[in-house]
Amino acid sequence: MKLFADETGKFQMFIPINWEYKNPSFYKNTTAPESFGEYTKMAGAFQVSCKVVTNHISKLISENNLKIHTYNDVELHFDEKVVRQKDLISYMWMAAVEDHFILATYSVTPIKKAYFFKYKKELKSVRKALSSIKFVKPEHRDIVVSQKRLSLFMASIATTIQLRNNSIKHKSFIEFIALSANHVDALLRLSIIYNDQIVNNNKEIDTALLFQKESDKPIMEKDIYKKALEKNIITQELYEKLFSLYNERNKVIHRYIITDIRTEDLLEIAVEYDKIDHKIDDLVNNLEHKQFELKVGIFGTDSPPNGRLNGLELKKLQYQIRDKHGKIKISNSTNRLRYIYKSIVNNLRKN
Repeated sequence: MKLFADETGKFQMFIPINWEYKNPSFYKNTTAPESFGEYTKMAGAFQVSCKVVTNHISKLISENNLKIHTYNDVELHFDEKVVRQKDLISYMWMAAVEDHFILATYSVTPIKKAYFFKYKKELKSVRKALSSIKFVKPEHRDIVVSQKRLSLFMASIATTIQLRNNSIKHKSFIEFIALSANHVDALLRLSIIYNDQIVNNNKEIDTALLFQKESDKPIMEKDIYKKALEKNIITQELYEKLFSLYNERNKVIHRYIITDIRTEDLLEIAVEYDKIDHKIDDLVNNLEHKQFELKVGIFGTDSPPNGRLNGLELKKLQYQIRDKHGKIKISNSTNRLRYIYKSIVNNLRKN
């Protein structure tokens, strides 16, 4: 099972590891219910919505004699109903939690014999997922959202590693340079978060460094370089090297045609990016181990961070990568991952 949290951090639940979140990306505004299902075609459709109680919903709660749960309740009791029509079978579950109402549905068309067992298996998974739903207290929702954002961020880093290795295989130097610039930027964002946790002796995560909505003011790569320098995470020499590569990257991406840069030159830039990537990765590793030694931050645990993955963790990582790719099919072979971050392992074990 893998953990899902809604965008606002109001509720969490576990879904099967081979299921995905079917809605558009989080940054897109949508009022649609949260939809889940297998990566391949489902026999039915599973959706969950969580809304503030209105007069209409209040009447619905009364008519169905629903228990009003509190935020402190460990387990939610769902009222289940089944509606059978000629062309559709609909299962419906309802639960009220203080000023919120949760409605879940699983709908399926009349089942052919060949799909009967698939339908029964899906329904069993739906009930299991619903039994795991936890409603989050308002004061804890920011923590849930930040942990979710960190998990998605780390999965994106793993996906970037995979894409970079594919670009090496196909000698796609421009792609490698673009992805390396993204990767370096991501590592520096992590280093700033880890460093701030050490300085402030807390586990707070600045989600502005991890996620950018359409309406957010962007924190550019150059701003990240400056922040890292100001916090003494990187040296002046490394800062200047980053800016030099940043300018070369822009030349490659935006001015390949209107300059005299050659494809031969791209290989040299790619090599320089790979060198600096290793240096910054070492900085991140050092900050992780420093957190462990000082017992602060998200790595201030009982065991040092390491990159070993057991079978289940490896499978979770592969599915996280698949979630990032969406419908684009790219091999998830871990042999193509140059390395797997300790942070990813840490997040997987938390979930």
